[in-house]
Amino acid sequence: MAHLEERTDKKTDKKTAKRSEKTKPPAHVDSDLTKVEYRTFNFKQDLKAIKRIWREVGWVTEDAAEKAMDIIFSVDDTVVGCINGNPECSVLAQSGTMRLDETDLPLCVIAAVTTSRIGRGQGFAQNLTAWQLARGTKKGAAVAALGMFDQGFYNKVGFGTGAYTNEFAIDPSSIDVSVKPRTPSRLTEADSDAILKAMVNRPRSHGAVVIDNAHSARAECLLSENGFGLGYFSGKTLSHFIWLSGEGEHGPYTLEKMGYSNGEQLLELLALLKSLADQIYSIKLREPPEIQLQSMLKRPFREQAIAEKGKYYAEQNTYAWYQLRILDLRACVSAVSFAGSPVRFNLSLTDPVTEVLQAAKQVTTKIKEPWTGVGGHYAVEFGVKSSARLMPAGKLDKSLPTLSCSVDTFSRLLWGVAPATSLAISDGLQAPQTLLSALDPVFKTNPNPVWDF
Repeated sequence: MAHLEERTDKKTDKKTAKRSEKTKPPAHVDSDLTKVEYRTFNFKQDLKAIKRIWREVGWVTEDAAEKAMDIIFSVDDTVVGCINGNPECSVLAQSGTMRLDETDLPLCVIAAVTTSRIGRGQGFAQNLTAWQLARGTKKGAAVAALGMFDQGFYNKVGFGTGAYTNEFAIDPSSIDVSVKPRTPSRLTEADSDAILKAMVNRPRSHGAVVIDNAHSARAECLLSENGFGLGYFSGKTLSHFIWLSGEGEHGPYTLEKMGYSNGEQLLELLALLKSLADQIYSIKLREPPEIQLQSMLKRPFREQAIAEKGKYYAEQNTYAWYQLRILDLRACVSAVSFAGSPVRFNLSLTDPVTEVLQAAKQVTTKIKEPWTGVGGHYAVEFGVKSSARLMPAGKLDKSLPTLSCSVDTFSRLLWGVAPATSLAISDGLQAPQTLLSALDPVFKTNPNPVWDF
């Protein structure tokens, strides 16, 4: 699901404006009477207001998208920030897993943060996100992730930038595969359960995310603009598929999802994309983690030069679209297995979410979760069996080197987004050079969630 905090659209079609007019709050709010509160979401009472907010920020303009909201908000965990009793911000969270090394850790996904036009400047998004992190930890989550609208805002609650992802826009005819695809089956929103199972069965590499949520899978099909799928069944089981969205006869189209269990199926899906080239001129997709897509394209630089600045463009971009943070330090450290000589050190960790939660608790008494972040002093060892023990500052082993950083930096280190020697330059990580060099080979690199959220 898309992730947004500060986006507003100036253009609203007449039909949307008419619907918004029926549900908008009073135009005038007396600042002397403003009452701010945080609470959990009430489906019957609050959904109308949340739909108004999503229309205000341009997330939904069609009935199908609002149907998706009915599905999502009826089951997923949501908290709201209110002004004079009216919800003006909502933060929706989902559960899943995220792989660290070879371990699938329980994951809290901050899936949708949306603030109305009059809710800006109240600290809603930051405080409610911090509350959802505490709620997620209470449910057993060890790590949290979100798709960011831009870098910097969620660093204030301890999130660090994830790894780069390659995104391509290509003429599908440029895909250089010799496989001839079979005739696929047509997939619709009604096949969302089969689509979800195929995604769950996809190979999981380091960083892989799984959100095994049937309601979310169905809603995402409804939210994709002009979405459609093509896939292959083995008996009654959908073995591999593609799901695309787009506009017009010739596109451009976006590959929203792609599920497969092995390399042979991946090649058939690429061949299937290629077969669409008779009518579709441009498809945007993220690079699958198993291949280097550029090496499988015919003359990619020529294609980019020819299509430059055109509607049916061809290009390659590299960027980080998600952020992550540790919620349970001991669980995350324990997931790392390093076959080399053990690396032992003292860790001094800061976590900005502590202050945010303290501020949020002054607004409401409903935040009762005991979790206040992971800041503190730890004795850490990375080896075949890694461990982290919370220690009083005076009880640390003074013979060991000390590493000092914030939780966003340590999260990036554990998932191998960047090596320790690099984080010492870019993220303020402090440690002796010998410790930095010893840590560089410990962690797997290039984490790739694959799953969009």
